[in-house]
Amino acid sequence: MSEELSLKVQKIYKEVYNKGNLDALDDLIAVDYLRHQPPMKNVQGLAAYKAFISEVRGAYTNFNMVLDEIITAENKTVVRLTLTGKNTGKIPTLRTPPTGREIAMPGCVVSTWDNGKIVEEWVYNDYLGLTYQFGVMPIITGSFE
Repeated sequence: MSEELSLKVQKIYKEVYNKGNLDALDDLIAVDYLRHQPPMKNVQGLAAYKAFISEVRGAYTNFNMVLDEIITAENKTVVRLTLTGKNTGKIPTLRTPPTGREIAMPGCVVSTWDNGKIVEEWVYNDYLGLTYQFGVMPIITGSFE
């Protein structure tokens, strides 16, 4: 089962996020899907998730998701990933105008699967690091010693 889930996760990021094939989600995401991505509002339902992905992809030229690591256990997958691209459009998670800057934002997605489809996800991204890359926040330097 873990190999099957790993392949399904790879399909989501390669086909859907990187290529924009939103129809591929129909076989991978439950109709009543729920996505938690603090500090954003929850995304509820397959249709809302497709709209969300379109917005995110539209915010970047050369949008790409790199899967750094996939961990599977029973009905859970954990993905450590990096989003890269050039910010040329509105970002649904921030209220900043397009910056024209290249970014690399790490994140982590914890997914719960039921009957071969994702029913719920918790997503954590490095939004503070993203704001540094956009030039919105100053870079904090120093030591924690």
